[in-house]
Amino acid sequence: MSVRRRSGTREKVLEVALALANARGLHRVTTAEIAEAARINEGNLYYYFQRKAQIAEALFALFAEATLAVAERAIAAPGDPAAYADYQRGWFRLMWDFRAFYRDATELRAMAPSLREAMQSVSARGQEAVRRVFADMRAHGLMRASDAEIEALVCNIWIVSSYWMDFRGIEAEEELRPEDLAFGQRQVEALYAPYLTASGQAVVRAAAATGGP
Repeated sequence: MSVRRRSGTREKVLEVALALANARGLHRVTTAEIAEAARINEGNLYYYFQRKAQIAEALFALFAEATLAVAERAIAAPGDPAAYADYQRGWFRLMWDFRAFYRDATELRAMAPSLREAMQSVSARGQEAVRRVFADMRAHGLMRASDAEIEALVCNIWIVSSYWMDFRGIEAEEELRPEDLAFGQRQVEALYAPYLTASGQAVVRAAAATGGP
């Protein structure tokens, strides 16, 4: 669970709300169910959150913090292919911990329209971070791609990363499992692998050697 464990009722509410959102979708969960899972009465829940949209906003703040921590983390050894495989694994761990924000983004925006601008901001910063990572890979001889190709690659990876969970759920006709992360990882790798140099192919091999995210 990526909601950091702290003492306090508000933090417990967010912890259980994220678990319920990941399992069923926040738009399908009632405030009564959140209160019951947090072991408080619904009136006490309203002391912290008057509307479910406020819970969505608070969860998104946690998601944004976690996303930017993953996206903007410096590559410790930019010449080492394994460092980029580890960077990719960080993204997929994030996707699982906050899968509600990938799988149910449309519903969450409808529930809390105020999230639209914040989502756009996080998306822009995340894409810029990935753009810098690819530039580092190119600078260290792991990737061969023009600026225009990197730009298109970042856009396409963002699209696939944002929507593969929804596609997988429809295709498999069952709930997502941690094992499905390997499916998502393969789709992203299929996009950037053609641009890797012979030495850069070690990025994909390093990711596969770990058994997935």
